[in-house]
Amino acid sequence: MGLLILFLTLHTDFKGVWVPRWSIQDKNAIFDNLDGRFNHIFLQIFALGEAYYPSTHVPSKMQSDKWLREFLNEAHRRNIKVSAWINVFYSWGFAPKTMNSKHPINRQPNWFVRDQDDRSIVDYTIEELKNIGTEGYYLTPANPQVQSYIIDIAQEIIRKYDFDGIHFDYIRYPTSSFVYDVSLRSKFMREYYVDPLDLVTKDELKTRYGLWGCDDLAKQWREFISADLTAFAKQIKDALKKERPEILISAAVKPDYLSARYEHHQDWLGWLNAGYVDFVCLMAYGKYIKSNLNRVLKAVDDPYRVTVGLGLYVLSPEEISRQVEIVKSKAFSGVVFFSYDQLKENKAYLDALR
Repeated sequence: MGLLILFLTLHTDFKGVWVPRWSIQDKNAIFDNLDGRFNHIFLQIFALGEAYYPSTHVPSKMQSDKWLREFLNEAHRRNIKVSAWINVFYSWGFAPKTMNSKHPINRQPNWFVRDQDDRSIVDYTIEELKNIGTEGYYLTPANPQVQSYIIDIAQEIIRKYDFDGIHFDYIRYPTSSFVYDVSLRSKFMREYYVDPLDLVTKDELKTRYGLWGCDDLAKQWREFISADLTAFAKQIKDALKKERPEILISAAVKPDYLSARYEHHQDWLGWLNAGYVDFVCLMAYGKYIKSNLNRVLKAVDDPYRVTVGLGLYVLSPEEISRQVEIVKSKAFSGVVFFSYDQLKENKAYLDALR
């Protein structure tokens, strides 16, 4: 009987929802709007370098955490798990830059990613960022100080609050063009004795190593970037599991694992198969998801550790219902709705979770 109960517990359909920071003002009314349809909430409490709880490490948007403790208590009373949703490397968006001296964009501008012209992303205008399809200003994942900063935030959250999990969003590079910060280049140079920036800026390397040699170095460089971010995924997992072995570690990821790896150096397939995350949430926010889901099914060791994120903001309730049925027909654990805002505005979306 015990094994049967365990089996049923592990195979309960996952029904999750992302609750963004601008909606946390609803506090416990969130539960009424969700109408008992969900068993996991991803609650955004750290975004754009700012905490939505009193923090000793980063600027805080809220000076009281009474609402948060009451929210967690109510969620657990209702048998709902809650993960702390944090934006990892995405540190500021298109709003006027904050004047807070504690924010990294003011305190540590050298922490941000750089392009092949050795230009910091901080020096890009908003229009330039929009033209290249980037959401805003990203910290560099390779910098050890940045890594410690992120780990400190995650540890602070799980030490202070009874979250069931921690959920990493934007744990990636903005694009493959912003990979030339000095920390990452130095790591590569110590191993290969070549500055990767020279591979795109100096023709003399082609004379020295030949075209094949340069192509091989470029391939090694691309793999190195992904491997370095993977090493951080393991590092933060080890740090959090050491303190709370039961904590669920998840990541919101680009749905196409090849694009995720080669365009954003987010090797989430490797993280999942190696156990560096407990599960992932595919951000499958388009209209046509079946072919990508089939590719993922063939690639992952355990598809039950994959949940499928659906974009309510771009699809009708009827379309979401059809996508839920597609997910149910496959071996994934369930769905996550993006986001709470659309559910609150249109209760018809709830019918997809009958």
